[in-house]
Amino acid sequence: MKSVLALGILAALAAASTHAQSVQITGFGQMVAGTVTDGTAFPGTGYDGDWDFKDESLFALQVRGDLNDQWSATAQIVARGREDFEPEFAWAYVGWNGGNGWSAKAGRQRVPFFRYSDFLEVGYAFPWLRPPHAVYNATFSNYDGISAAYAFASGDWFSNVGVIGGKNEDDLLISNLPASQELASLVGVYADTTYADWLSLRASYLRADVTVDAQALNPLLAALRGNGFAGVAEAVDFSEDSGQFIGLAAEVNRGSWLLIGEWTKTTIDDSYYADRTQYYVTGGYRIGAWMPNVTWGRRDNEAKPEIVGLLPNVPPLAGLRAATAGVVASEALDATYWSYGLRWDVATNVALKADYTLYTNDTPASADADSLAVGVVFTF
Repeated sequence: MKSVLALGILAALAAASTHAQSVQITGFGQMVAGTVTDGTAFPGTGYDGDWDFKDESLFALQVRGDLNDQWSATAQIVARGREDFEPEFAWAYVGWNGGNGWSAKAGRQRVPFFRYSDFLEVGYAFPWLRPPHAVYNATFSNYDGISAAYAFASGDWFSNVGVIGGKNEDDLLISNLPASQELASLVGVYADTTYADWLSLRASYLRADVTVDAQALNPLLAALRGNGFAGVAEAVDFSEDSGQFIGLAAEVNRGSWLLIGEWTKTTIDDSYYADRTQYYVTGGYRIGAWMPNVTWGRRDNEAKPEIVGLLPNVPPLAGLRAATAGVVASEALDATYWSYGLRWDVATNVALKADYTLYTNDTPASADADSLAVGVVFTF
């Protein structure tokens, strides 16, 4: 039903766009095959020991119609293999261009977390087969709301500063538990600046009131409250808790060399959600139509053992302490990524890519894994 509705709305937009001043219909996609070469599963993918041709494959179609000199409407539908190619809206917004660098949007948009947020699923737009999972692992990527931006130039510098506001509701996994998420009062600010077409810098800050309903946690929360530890239950639970995200990025793309680095910090107060520090560095070198590249990345999720310390260490509470400690410890992560990639631009809108990634997880009772993936990415 969702796919029929999405395609129907997109068809209606395309038909209605005949009344617009100008219309652009574009698309992108990728067909990727991947497998785990060592280990049983690879984080961020559905790969196991067999070759999988669906998990990272996708197709997308975008329609933009200019309503007049200032107003436009944009819709983007993405069908992802890991969701059985069920189409869904990634973007659906009305845009305003006020001139003199001012612009605004209202509707479903991409959250400006990262350097490549606007091109998150456009595989042709970046050097890797997939953006580095060390950083690009957010549980959501879109929000419903408004944004405004101001673009300006000064000499060889070109900058864009924007603000956003809205909310997000989505299903997700947290500590491998199915849950529903609500981010209320989502607000943020970001700034991009480019120097002489070879240096790009970016900074972003976002905050929201985070509520997560994980049904599997309810028995523990009930036990804590039933034993008189409502404060500990509140320290574990997500209920309108303040979450914050900080992101910094830099890219040097000069001559044959490409260097990219990103660093992020994510926290959610008054919950068992670990404080997350994540970063990566990529180096690439162009040899004609080829670009080999290497990426090193880190994920450091600091669990909150102080929550367990709120419970008295006495034998009658041993089971409750153990259950609470297990939930808290499930958020810990000490992982390193080494990725070796190759891109071959076979046409102006088509590239072949390969990636071999070694994932080392030094968290207790965790496993390492290596993956191999190859694919074709394209735009049209």
